[in-house]
Amino acid sequence: MDSAEDWLRRGEALVANHAYGSAEFAHGLELLRRSAADGAIEAQVTLGNVYAQVHLLPDAPQQAVDWYRRAAEQGHPMAQDRLADLCMIGRGLSQDDAQAFRWYRRTAEQAYPHAQCHLAYMLGEGLGTLVDEIACTTWYLRAAAQGEARAYFNLALRYLAGQGAPRDTVLAAACMTNAARLQYPGADRQRLAMEATLSAADLDAARRIAASIAQNFSDLQEHLKAAPQALESAAAYRQLVEQNFESLGILALSLDAAKRPRPGSGASKHQPGGRKDLCAAPRIFTIDHFVSTGENAHLMSVAAVNFQPSQAVARDRLSQEHSAFSGHSATFHAALCDPVVRNLERRIGGAFGLPPSHVEPLSVLRYQSGDRYEAHVDYFDAARLEYNRGIGDHAGQRIASFLVYLRAPESGGETRYLKIDTKVAGRESMALCHFNCDAHGDPDPMTLHTGAAVTGGEKWLARTTLREKSFY
Repeated sequence: MDSAEDWLRRGEALVANHAYGSAEFAHGLELLRRSAADGAIEAQVTLGNVYAQVHLLPDAPQQAVDWYRRAAEQGHPMAQDRLADLCMIGRGLSQDDAQAFRWYRRTAEQAYPHAQCHLAYMLGEGLGTLVDEIACTTWYLRAAAQGEARAYFNLALRYLAGQGAPRDTVLAAACMTNAARLQYPGADRQRLAMEATLSAADLDAARRIAASIAQNFSDLQEHLKAAPQALESAAAYRQLVEQNFESLGILALSLDAAKRPRPGSGASKHQPGGRKDLCAAPRIFTIDHFVSTGENAHLMSVAAVNFQPSQAVARDRLSQEHSAFSGHSATFHAALCDPVVRNLERRIGGAFGLPPSHVEPLSVLRYQSGDRYEAHVDYFDAARLEYNRGIGDHAGQRIASFLVYLRAPESGGETRYLKIDTKVAGRESMALCHFNCDAHGDPDPMTLHTGAAVTGGEKWLARTTLREKSFY
């Protein structure tokens, strides 16, 4: 006899392996609906994922919200996260950062460290809530108590700057050492820079504290082996984690903000630099410090585990990207989006005077030695626009392009605008922007450009293009 689990398993396989519009896809969707109606929460989440990704399905945005909400209201962490993301972009429901904050908080309170870091970021940036530097530090500490590398990294920056925490260069170096131990992007370089400012005695102290933090997490793992029943309840697990972390006996790391020394006055909300115009025709400009150090590292961290060779990435029949770029890429589709990505989309749209809904999904490109991006333009030709309309993409022309250097190469890798004999060498966190269309709205062939071969080090770029209409 068929069961909800059987319907879920068969339905997932059918929608994953057959294209929308096929009888197999339709049957898979029906099996998932049958399983979800029978109370299978994983089927509800899968339906949310399908409707969030297959835009041609009838009422796709509203259906995605409905299925995610059903699972989220039962406490499913992925559904809560995905519903929060839809609240941030206003897809299928009204854009509402405060509601997104509440859903992320529910996941954070279930002791998921990724959501605790999301909540900390929102508190630092004032997304859906007032800026609260002390609470921001507390949530990063809760994630650090579970050995989260992103939390160690951001805590190090906060102790260095006195953001919602006492300014403490020794503690900053200790936290960054643990982020580096876990190979978090950029942490080793930050650690070396921090250690270079310390006296011999302070350096020794930082290393001892770093070792204590690492041992504390090892102790937590041993406690969980001895008492696995703690994993059955979020409340029991959270209590065990917090008691273990407090046993460090370092007041500046206390999860109780009242016990921590008086915080500094540093502010974490990031402010990009000013715009610098490079050319009027085509319109090209740069913005220094477009992303913060923490945002930069987070994008690299997410991309690093999702890279594929560009040639292996599925492309539509008209795209030449698979052959133009020789490196690796990772695209931030819905499942990889979070408050950092959504906040950057807003910042990107604002740089061009456009709403964030016009920003295509962000991707990260990784150039290693010898990798290059051959000459190309980013706007669509007439055939591609017609093809897009046929697959339900009505966002129109790519009117602008954006990239930001997450890591600048040691040599080579310049962006070259071939028809105006201009090349741009990037700096870390610098954005390079250009309009693909001229002042009349026509595609501008003067934007022909290339990414020169990297000859030293690596180049990591976060990039996207912006459409003339909403992408969603």
